[in-house]
Amino acid sequence: MEVVQAIVLKVFNFSDNQKIVHAFSKEWGYISLISPSSFFRKRNCTVHLMQVVEAEIFYTEKSSLYKLKSVTPLVNLSAVYFDIYKMNIALLWGEVLDLILKNEQKNIDLFNFIFQSVEYLNETVKDIANFNLFFLYRLATLIGFKIDTSTYEEGYVLDINGGVFIPCGGKEAYVSGPNAAQVIHKLCSCQVEELADIVLDRKSRSILLDIILLFFSIHLNTDFNIKSIKVIREVFD
Repeated sequence: MEVVQAIVLKVFNFSDNQKIVHAFSKEWGYISLISPSSFFRKRNCTVHLMQVVEAEIFYTEKSSLYKLKSVTPLVNLSAVYFDIYKMNIALLWGEVLDLILKNEQKNIDLFNFIFQSVEYLNETVKDIANFNLFFLYRLATLIGFKIDTSTYEEGYVLDINGGVFIPCGGKEAYVSGPNAAQVIHKLCSCQVEELADIVLDRKSRSILLDIILLFFSIHLNTDFNIKSIKVIREVFD
């Protein structure tokens, strides 16, 4: 039996009595867990989306699906679960992370970034919408697909294929507009405290969200159907 720290990304039914839990662990990276029968009938044995937990699991090299023995929450996320706006962001993060981290191995910096971001989402009362974008754009660097902010100049656009800023007017297939590029540069280079200085309306946030999801889709070679993530429009509309 092993004990790991993990962030819950997705929970779904496997049978009438069992659930599958996808999580990103500090020790092993992405893992899949299965609960024993009646596990979730026990008092206090609940697993919520983006919950940070200590999990006891039965590890075996013969299977990539490990049996879950117990979970203990490490952070009280009540402020997320009782705020519909924050909860929608947590749903979005869970869906995105579950898609892009499936092959991610142990990455302590990535684990700590997600952990700290969940804590910030829970605790802050300011700049939540901008922080959601900040999280997604900074996430790209930690999974190996950095947007090169050093290439930015005023009036440039973002080449999504290359992750670099280029002069406007080229023939590249996937580029942002110059206004979006300016904001993306700020999101990738500013401090959290400076997010309040980035003024965006809902339409702008929605465009910026589509850009980063397309960026992930291209660089991870993943069939990332934006429309399949229903909570996205609930967050921004």
